[in-house]
Amino acid sequence: MTGTPLTVAPGPARPDAAPAGPTLGEAIGAFQPAGPPDSGTRERRQELAEFVRENEQRVHRAPAAERDEVRALLGWDDGSLHRFINSPMVVHSSTHVSMNAFAPMVTFPWFCLRLLTATAGSADGGEGSHLRTQLTHNNLSDNRWKPHVWWRLNARGRLARTQLFSKQPRFKHRVLLTQPVPGQATGTEAPEGGELAPCDARAVRLARHATNFAYFAMMYRMALEREVGLHLPHGTVEIPVDLMNAFSLRQGQFPRWHETLYRQGFTLRRIGPDHLLQELTADAAGQLGAPDPLRPETTLICPNYINVGHAHRMGPSAAIGADRMASYEPEMTGVLSRFFAELGEPHKPPQFLGVAGISLDRLLPLPGELGAALTEQGGQPSLPLYAGLYGDRLVPALDAALDRPMGELASIVTRHVSAP
Repeated sequence: MTGTPLTVAPGPARPDAAPAGPTLGEAIGAFQPAGPPDSGTRERRQELAEFVRENEQRVHRAPAAERDEVRALLGWDDGSLHRFINSPMVVHSSTHVSMNAFAPMVTFPWFCLRLLTATAGSADGGEGSHLRTQLTHNNLSDNRWKPHVWWRLNARGRLARTQLFSKQPRFKHRVLLTQPVPGQATGTEAPEGGELAPCDARAVRLARHATNFAYFAMMYRMALEREVGLHLPHGTVEIPVDLMNAFSLRQGQFPRWHETLYRQGFTLRRIGPDHLLQELTADAAGQLGAPDPLRPETTLICPNYINVGHAHRMGPSAAIGADRMASYEPEMTGVLSRFFAELGEPHKPPQFLGVAGISLDRLLPLPGELGAALTEQGGQPSLPLYAGLYGDRLVPALDAALDRPMGELASIVTRHVSAP
């Protein structure tokens, strides 16, 4: 299979430049469903759905009265999982967990939403599904997401900055999977009651059922995005990367994954007692064996390309990434093709949409006073601010970009995968 560049839009045009080229909506509309999953892909999706439901206590401890609400939030309800298993159009994204989401990553669920709605009326479109595998083994020094701090609005609509974790050097490389839910340990903070903006209140209430900070941030973000309409009903399944690793490396699969990974020069990583990621030799990884699916701290983490490959096993039609993935996606496709060939599994890379940048200040401008306060405090616009300010007007505001030339408001790379 070969990845063929379709269009590269270098970025926003000058105000006096004449519009040219396809619109962003036309570029999104060029993506096609992969079609109904074959028997092998459907079986893997079914096994993944069963694995998630069997091990959901790894992620949350919601009481019975709220369990259905949390399942619906994560897409672990029967309707969402059934749709995912049978979907002819699965769109994959994999962002980092944090209480923040900055441009361009904040727009990923909107791009996934529009990829799904663009194909809904096609012959093979059917009911699409967004598979999101948020990366949870990032650490407190993740500068693209700044998980140690939370930029938001307070109950009065003013800028609030909540320091969640210390920035002392001895803490900054600690993996988020090992950090406590805010408010449950000394050194962490979490606003309560009247200090929360209305859009945050339900999100925090549900996220408090998480078993650690990584899942707390994951659930919080999903709740905000669902609140403002960035996901189709029953149209998103949220499965963090560490749980995808536990699924692929479960007991029956571990020997061949372990052998293939190390024979191809890859290494597995684990979370050490110091809360840092450690690389493992082949012997050390083999002695540890398959991780306990109910204990995040025992998780073995594959290399980044292979972490994306977990989602490729589910037969996605399209994937979305930022500027870094846009640059390494062709190399990653080759690596994964060789890996799965040796593993003995088929591999069909998805079509790719890379979002290197987007002019959110033109689509979702912040009030001058709020923007000035944010700049003064060293912050930048983030999902909680957009959700608090725009609510259900956020998606229509982003939709204004669909009729504009692709390079006017966004820097986009698209690749469509074709047979040789």
